[in-house]
Amino acid sequence: MKQDIRDLFRDTDANLIDTSGKQLPDNHRQEFYDQLKASRPRRESKLNTNYLIKIAAIITLFVALTVALFTTLDNTSKQIVEEPSIETQIERIEKEYLASIDLEWQRFLTVANDEKLVERYKDKLDDLTRDYKEISLQFKEDNNNISVIESLVENLQTRLQLLKDIQEHIKVLNQKNEQYETINI
Repeated sequence: MKQDIRDLFRDTDANLIDTSGKQLPDNHRQEFYDQLKASRPRRESKLNTNYLIKIAAIITLFVALTVALFTTLDNTSKQIVEEPSIETQIERIEKEYLASIDLEWQRFLTVANDEKLVERYKDKLDDLTRDYKEISLQFKEDNNNISVIESLVENLQTRLQLLKDIQEHIKVLNQKNEQYETINI
């Protein structure tokens, strides 16, 4: 049985002869390929319907979000035009704070009995007012500088807080005076 495999293939007709000595039919090769194709599992198309539905849903969402975004941006740009300028907003805030400061100062003056205390707090408020005027000038020069705007608001808040602290101080003093009066009686 030892044979050289090269000897088997030297003969051109040897390719068509079976090992049992029979000759293969002429269409054997074609039948073999047909059976091979039939035995292979069929590959399903990569584009199945679920995949296509998912892609369509993603595209629809993308288009809807894009339209919504552009509509929102368009509305926002219209709102920006309609909103009052920052200077107008600052002036409105300034008026509100100044009204509150004046109200608290008047309350303080009606309650305060000590002229030195009134004078001392008046000096502090005057210093804050001067600082506010300087910051206002900076704001007029550069009204887009956020730190200047924050300084304006902070100055107003400081003045208002100072007045509230004064009121609290007076309440404490009045309570102490009432306690001394009740003790002395």
